[in-house]
Amino acid sequence: MQTNTILGLLKNGILYPEKLWQEEVSENISWAQYIKFPVLPIIVLVGVVSGILTKVFGYHIPVIGVIHPSMSDVVIQAIGTIVIYLIFLILMGWVAAYLAGLFDGKNDWNKSVQMLFLTSIPSLFGQLLSPLPYIGWVIALGLGVYTMVLLYKAIPVFLGVPLESRAKHFILFLIASFVISMAVNISIGSIFAPKNLMQGTITDIKTMTHTNDEVVHQNQQQKTHNNEDYVQDYVDAMAKGDYNKDVIKDTADDTFIAPPNNRLTRKQVEQFINLAKKVKIVEKEQAKKLKEKYDKKEKSDDFSLTDIFNGLKDVSNMATLEMKVVKTNGGNWAEYQWVKDRIREAYYTPSLNQTTQENAKLLKGHDEVISSIL
Repeated sequence: MQTNTILGLLKNGILYPEKLWQEEVSENISWAQYIKFPVLPIIVLVGVVSGILTKVFGYHIPVIGVIHPSMSDVVIQAIGTIVIYLIFLILMGWVAAYLAGLFDGKNDWNKSVQMLFLTSIPSLFGQLLSPLPYIGWVIALGLGVYTMVLLYKAIPVFLGVPLESRAKHFILFLIASFVISMAVNISIGSIFAPKNLMQGTITDIKTMTHTNDEVVHQNQQQKTHNNEDYVQDYVDAMAKGDYNKDVIKDTADDTFIAPPNNRLTRKQVEQFINLAKKVKIVEKEQAKKLKEKYDKKEKSDDFSLTDIFNGLKDVSNMATLEMKVVKTNGGNWAEYQWVKDRIREAYYTPSLNQTTQENAKLLKGHDEVISSIL
């Protein structure tokens, strides 16, 4: 293993990134070869060292304290770090290259993977040090932001995207990476979750959060806005960045037992349509506000750190917007998703079986609204 080369990449990737890019961009190498070296040795190093530090210092969980994982949890975490990073790098490499082609740049998967790896070196180093008590998360956060700044600067270098289109490419890439990251973590990430640690702490966590959850639920039930006023209030709150930060946790706690026959009720259909209308209104308003906001950013030469943080907040808001509207209107996210799936089945395949035929009858008179929602 070329130790000097790996150490040089790590050092230059953090201290002299732009000089490193100029040296690396001229290399003609396929993304598959690049994954073998230097990506794989470095990500294995990060996974192993991070696992060792986690074993030594433990997981620092707010309120609960420090939990020391078993050796099996440490091994699973290290493998998960390696596998998820490689999958994400390859997928997002394709996305970044494809977007570059849309904005008069080079649709070059090889250069795209190279760019993403080199700009992610600071965040990898931050991930490696994140288990350190007290300062680990601060280092990881700072280096994560540094990685985003580097990525923004590297897009024209590796993919030839014109400066006037760089902001569009960057924002679309962030949105895509957020969505794909969630999908990868939910599907593949669950395989590498530390099972022993989760089982050992879940009871304590539920006990500590039960009282707080009841308070949150009671507060939500007290909201009695008129539909039209509520939608406007919600749009104004989103514009200010005042959104329900606990919405993902709240939706995860929702449960719904579907009827054995999978039949909808008229009340469920009407409630869904009411909520979905609000979602569409808020989405339209938010899309308009974001378009106005980032149209102005396209004319600037560079983003500040504040702009990047605001961009991430905007992406987060849009990605969970439907959840937020449903929950803040007193809806059950699990039931809402089930009803949505049954309506989609009945709308697109009404003659599939007896159930879809009966459900389709409940949609009569709502065809225009449902087509715009689905």
